[in-house]
Amino acid sequence: MLRSMTKTPPAALARTLPVALCLAVLAGAPATPAFAFKEVKQAAPAEPQAPGAVPRATLGWDLIADVREEQSVVDGMLRYRAVFGEALQKLDGADFTIGGWIIPLEQSEKSAHFLLSALSPTCPFCPPPGPADLIEVRTTEPVQFSYEMVTLKGRLKLTGEDPNGLYFRLEEAKASPTG
Repeated sequence: MLRSMTKTPPAALARTLPVALCLAVLAGAPATPAFAFKEVKQAAPAEPQAPGAVPRATLGWDLIADVREEQSVVDGMLRYRAVFGEALQKLDGADFTIGGWIIPLEQSEKSAHFLLSALSPTCPFCPPPGPADLIEVRTTEPVQFSYEMVTLKGRLKLTGEDPNGLYFRLEEAKASPTG
């Protein structure tokens, strides 16, 4: 009789092991602290975004979106030139308000010359901004660098064939309060 108790057939073990494990888990459940089952609420996003959406500034960027790029070869070099739509050409030299993120051109807390991007530079999953997503900015007073979106007002200039590959410039700009 002792011999039969020490050797359990594999089929019987396979049937009893899952039942034994379930009973052990259920027996331990009442001893589990209540805080282990506390519901954790996640903050809802500020606004719904489509899957794969890129954090993007909207203030002003829709007005300057009517631009396309033409390529040509000059002296064996590939050159790019911006071609602006008719409505956008009317904004050349006009007062313009735009929101975006500062991309500094120098290492300092404040700067009067920087790039403004339609795309957040701190988003690790976002593509880098293209020429139509950047504006070269020159301000009347230095602006404090921030990782938050800023709003600027100045005079919009269309550059077209800038040697740095930028299509837009905001001159005599001033930071506007965001609200």
